[in-house]
Amino acid sequence: MNLPPDSSSPPSGAHPQRPQFVYVKIPVVKDAADPFHWREDEIDQVLNDKGIGSVIGWGSSLGTVLPDGSREIAFTRIDINVTDLTMARALLQTTLPALEAPSGTEIHYTIEQQNLEDILTPSGWLLAQPVFGSRHGLGIKLR
Repeated sequence: MNLPPDSSSPPSGAHPQRPQFVYVKIPVVKDAADPFHWREDEIDQVLNDKGIGSVIGWGSSLGTVLPDGSREIAFTRIDINVTDLTMARALLQTTLPALEAPSGTEIHYTIEQQNLEDILTPSGWLLAQPVFGSRHGLGIKLR
């Protein structure tokens, strides 16, 4: 009987899996403290401890233009490289609520050239939601 090759390990002589880009969007909650962006450090530590990835950058993104022309910070974006997307998603889905990430937090990733996101809601995670188009940094999604 011929069994399919074990997908968990690369064939002999193959290169290890290339890192896959994932990013997390955490809505900024007014008056909630995040001193020194501690979430990014915690996420990096958890991913490194499991040997499946690391935080490669982070920053704040502005929301829509207010009537006075100003723009407030709308969310924090955390850029991550992972080598095991399935494990990284599961780890982030557990870690983010433990780090008090609010409802509306999103995990963005790609599977088979399809942009997807997992969205944290008050009742749990909505998984593998298609992202048909987006304007990153503007908080506008075209669906």
